[in-house]
Amino acid sequence: MKENDKLKFKKLLFKVAFCTMACDGDIDDREIEEIKLMDKNSSYFADTDLSKELTELIDDFKEKGVGVIETLFDDLGNINLTIVQELLILEVAIRIIYADKRVDDNEKKFFRFLRSKLKVPNIIIKERFGDISDIYELGEYNETLKTNNIADNFTLPDISEIIKVDFNNDIEEKSK
Repeated sequence: MKENDKLKFKKLLFKVAFCTMACDGDIDDREIEEIKLMDKNSSYFADTDLSKELTELIDDFKEKGVGVIETLFDDLGNINLTIVQELLILEVAIRIIYADKRVDDNEKKFFRFLRSKLKVPNIIIKERFGDISDIYELGEYNETLKTNNIADNFTLPDISEIIKVDFNNDIEEKSK
């Protein structure tokens, strides 16, 4: 994989993390900590300025709302990913969903749409992640989504107080 493609994938992976956090309208400190752990203990986001990416995604989310999530799913539908990359995408989403110790309906809907954009077989997901039935029934993969328009399926909470995080200095500030 070319270096430029690696960086694009890492940005895509971070966008998955962000959209998973933001889809319930609350970026919980435990979700931020989970991203920091992933960044520290893996190369998932290596060479990516997470603070800059997060700031851009928050601004984009405030401007476009659920359109940011729609763009993510469009991107996933138009990119050729390996099974390993698809599993990384699912892992990041699962870790973020479970980080705050509660599963929101929007997170379940988000995960369902996310899963619908990936080709990795259910048996591999089950072997890799075990029982995730509280967020997704593996049998649902074959079920046709009623619409491809995510805005019809999400009731997006107010995101005006979503925070910006400086991953470089570990300082949080309220976004205005």
